[in-house]
Amino acid sequence: MDKYLLVLAGLPRGGKQTWKTIFKHVINPLQADLAICTGTDIDKSSILYKKSKYKWLFEEYDNWFNYYEENFSGYWREVFDTGIDTGLHNSGSVHFAIKDIVKKNYIEIIKKYDYIIYSRFDQFYIENHPGFSGDNIWIPQGENYTGMCDRHALFPSKFAEDFLDICNFIDSKIFDYDIPEYLNCEAVYKMHLNHIGLTSKIKRNKRFQFTTAKKNDFTRWRVPKFNLHFYYGIKIKYPNEFILSVNTLMSKKNLFVIFQNIRVFINYFYLQSRIYIGKFIRNYILK
Repeated sequence: MDKYLLVLAGLPRGGKQTWKTIFKHVINPLQADLAICTGTDIDKSSILYKKSKYKWLFEEYDNWFNYYEENFSGYWREVFDTGIDTGLHNSGSVHFAIKDIVKKNYIEIIKKYDYIIYSRFDQFYIENHPGFSGDNIWIPQGENYTGMCDRHALFPSKFAEDFLDICNFIDSKIFDYDIPEYLNCEAVYKMHLNHIGLTSKIKRNKRFQFTTAKKNDFTRWRVPKFNLHFYYGIKIKYPNEFILSVNTLMSKKNLFVIFQNIRVFINYFYLQSRIYIGKFIRNYILK
């Protein structure tokens, strides 16, 4: 069987209920090993910490630009200042730096595996993660924001060093290309994949997970507004992700699947009703 390594990078958001779905739908079906890459202040009693094979912990920066000052000397500041209102400045700068930390310190471990799943702590799965094969990079559909969704990817480990090398791209190569007017995390990610010649390898799979947050989770960008009812304090961060994920389940037309995920389906129909009512009010009442 192919050897998978799931790398969860960033802040450990989403909470225990979210993390249980990672084991149920990703780690167990794929028999994947787990690496967590996060700050040293992670809760050592958490299920992810206890069950992770690799604990790649780092000291958090109060200002992550200090990391770039210590490691890079090119265009990085100009790039992030260009995206000061898009999430690139305050969120992307951290995500990209963590990729650099992984590349510089743990690439030899990563190369021991056949496939890498590079993802986030806050992904709530409602279906088993497919075990893709071949030389493609698999990225869930949707959430592109004029670029490429950067929250989750599965790829052969032979691509890992280039895939993780986004900071060097920002620092020295990005201005070799036309810079889009709206320079956000997703746009930079797509530019980087194109630069390293992997755009042709990208395949889009149907979405089977969505991003969650607990009430007190720290966020550098999007604040969640929609409750995931019956899950005790979890919120849906990006409603479109949630809708696409449930649509994937519905396409199976399997009553057992619906029964297994009844709480998810109740939230789906509630959210859809809010969307339809909102459109009706805008189109027919507020006109």
